[in-house]
Amino acid sequence: MGRTHRLGQVGEDLVAEYLTGLGWQILDRNYRRRGAELDIVARDPKRGIVFVEVKTRSARGAATAWESITEQKMRFLRRGAAVWLSEHERSGSVCMDAVVVKVRGRLADIEHRKGVL
Repeated sequence: MGRTHRLGQVGEDLVAEYLTGLGWQILDRNYRRRGAELDIVARDPKRGIVFVEVKTRSARGAATAWESITEQKMRFLRRGAAVWLSEHERSGSVCMDAVVVKVRGRLADIEHRKGVL
């Protein structure tokens, strides 16, 4: 496993823990099917199913994290969400959030933006 992949996994683990602490239920992680890729699928008791895109950067690369969530990436996420919903026969409210994790040594900052789509 390369350094970038390990850093991404650390970020996703931190975000899953963060969301659980908010009272969310993690439904799926690292979902990959038919060209679809989702970092975290969770249930927010207030908003329903939330597809969460996680971007993890070291402190030096933090500025580019939000910029990496492009319109093309959002289309990819929408497609992934549609595939996940069809496989799990879910309906109801669906949201997409993005979370950036900035790692500095043993410290991490989490910035959560709700409803990015």
